[in-house]
Amino acid sequence: MFLWSVLIALAVGWTFGGRLARYEKARMRGLWMPFPAFLAQSLPNWVPAFSDGIPAAICIVICYGTLALFLFQNRRLRKTFWFAGSGTLCNFLVIALNDFCMPVSQRVLSLLSEEGARALTAGEIPMYCAAGPDTRLLFLGDILPLPGGFASVGDLLLAVGAFFCILCLMRPRKILHWWIKNG
Repeated sequence: MFLWSVLIALAVGWTFGGRLARYEKARMRGLWMPFPAFLAQSLPNWVPAFSDGIPAAICIVICYGTLALFLFQNRRLRKTFWFAGSGTLCNFLVIALNDFCMPVSQRVLSLLSEEGARALTAGEIPMYCAAGPDTRLLFLGDILPLPGGFASVGDLLLAVGAFFCILCLMRPRKILHWWIKNG
C-alpha cells in the first residue's frame, strides 16, 4: 500500500508539473531519515536473530522513533505531519501494547491462505501475531484486508502522509499547488 501511495503521488505530481529535481526547494530536513526507519523495520525479516523479543522491540523503537523525529523536523508540512504522524503513533501504540508485534484480526486471518494463516498463528512471521482475547487496541491492528495482504488504520494514515510528502518534494506548479503548498 505504501508503494502504491508513492507511485500515485509521483504520477499526480508529474501530471501537474511537479519534478523530483525540485526537492531542494521543499526545504525538508532529515530527508535521509525514512530510509533507516525502513531498514530497521525490515531487519527482522532478513536476520532471524532480530525477529523476536528485545531485538525486534529495538528495531520497532528505532523505526518509529526515526519517523517521529523526521516528522517533527518537518512539522511545517502540515498534511504530511498530521497524517504520517497520526499513522506513526497509531502503529507504534498497537505494536508496543501487544508485545511488539502487530496483531492481525481473526477476520483478516480467515482471508489468508491456509499456509499463511498457519504461519501467522504459529508465530513464524516476524513482528506479527494473531489477535486474541487479550489483544489491546485491535481496532488499530491489521484489520483491513487488501489484495495481497492486510493493513491497519495507521498504515493508511502513513500512506496518505507519504503521498503529501512526495507531492511537497515535487512542488507541482499547476492547479494542485494551492492544495499542497503546506505539505
